[in-house]
Parts: sequence; C-alpha cells; structure tokens
Amino acid sequence: MTVLAFPRLVSVIMPNYNYGRFIAQAIESVIQQDYRPIELIVVDDGSGDDSLERIAAALERPHELSRAEVISFPENRGKIAAMNRGIELASGEYSIILDADDFLSKSYVSRCVAELEKAREDDETIGFVYTDCNLISEHGDYLERGRSTAFDPALIERFSFIPEPAVVLTEALKSCWPYDESIRRGTKHHKWRRIIDAGWMGRHLPEPLFYYRMHGRNLSGIGNRVLGEIRGGRQGERILSGYWPTQAR
Repeated sequence: MTVLAFPRLVSVIMPNYNYGRFIAQAIESVIQQDYRPIELIVVDDGSGDDSLERIAAALERPHELSRAEVISFPENRGKIAAMNRGIELASGEYSIILDADDFLSKSYVSRCVAELEKAREDDETIGFVYTDCNLISEHGDYLERGRSTAFDPALIERFSFIPEPAVVLTEALKSCWPYDESIRRGTKHHKWRRIIDAGWMGRHLPEPLFYYRMHGRNLSGIGNRVLGEIRGGRQGERILSGYWPTQAR
C-alpha cells in the first residue's frame, strides 16, 4: 500500500461502549489508512463486554500509528463524556470522531484532508469535510448507499445531516468543547450544531468513504429502521437526515 506523508497530524478519537465484537475492525481501518501521521485515542465508556481485551489485541500487532492511547472509564458515562475525554487528549491539527462499530475506507483520511485543505484556500471558515457512506449489516454485508446532504448551515436547526466521522479542524472541535454530557440522543447533531453556531462551515464530499454498520444497538436507532425497511422490501439508497434524531437530553 502506498502511504501518503502529510505534515499535519490527524487525531482519531474512538468512543466505545460494549462494541467489542466490532472494535477490532474499526481500529484496523485506522491503522490501514494511506495517510501518515495518525494518532489513535480509544475511550472505553465502562464496557461490560470484552472490549478492553479486543482493543489490546488489535493494538498488539506492529503498526505505524504515531501514538495509540487507551482510556477506560470505570463506569458508563455516555458517549459525549467519552468523546470529551478524547478531545481533551487530541494533539493533531485535524481530528475524527469514529464510532467503534463503524470503519473507514483506506483513503478516507487522505481524501478528506486534501478536500479540506483545498476548500480552506478559498474560505478559512470551512472547518470540516464529511462524506457519504456504505450501509452494511451487523456482519459486514453491503446493504445500500447512505447519502449525506450538501452543506447548508440553516438546515442544522431542523435536521441532523452530518455524519459522525468527518475530518474537522481540532481548533474548531475544541472551540466548542466540552460538549454537553447530559445529551444522550442526537449526540452528533449536538456537536455539529455547536460547531456551526460558532461560525464554522462544512463541505460535503459526495463519495461513500466510510462504512456505517446497521444493527439493533445503533445509538440513533437507524439500524432497526433501515433493517426493518429492507425486510419489508424497500430497497435503494437512504438519505440519512431522514433517520438521525436531533439532540435530546
């Protein structure tokens, strides 16, 4: 694999709660990026399964990550609490929040960083780039394409349309930090809304560059809805803003 060397460090922050059966693939997708340098910060949110053992095993093999750090909460505090801790420790110029049940294509970081840097040459208020995705089953089988929506700051008041993984300036991410840990549903909407309200704009890259796993325990509830629709015969791509909830306590 050809690896692209860039001068800017990317921090990947991975909150995890009881996703032991998925997290090794998420970590491997970070290790296999065609971009360097990358650091990985995994924050386990008091998991009761074998997550910590799976994380340790995934990081035991040789890798070229600049840094790999694992934080473990003694009890469950919620996704935003785990995310806040990861953001606190991030030292990269760019950051990605990657859910532990999803994973990235090998060119995700390089494509998004290149797009963000190009966009910022014309407009320095652009602080993040997000993409479409491949919807996959619990076992990794391809289901459909999931489409995000072209960036429009006015839409964020009514719809959650920006996926969790995006390459975002760490400056923008930390400018709104810490995020409200009382939010337990619509967590990504809460994060993006605060970033946009702070004056940062985004750019949509309409390519399916990450894999979004549909299962019964998606925090947003999207997995049950999409799988139910497929069982009922509804095929075709999904516009994701129709599935993600807005923030709620």
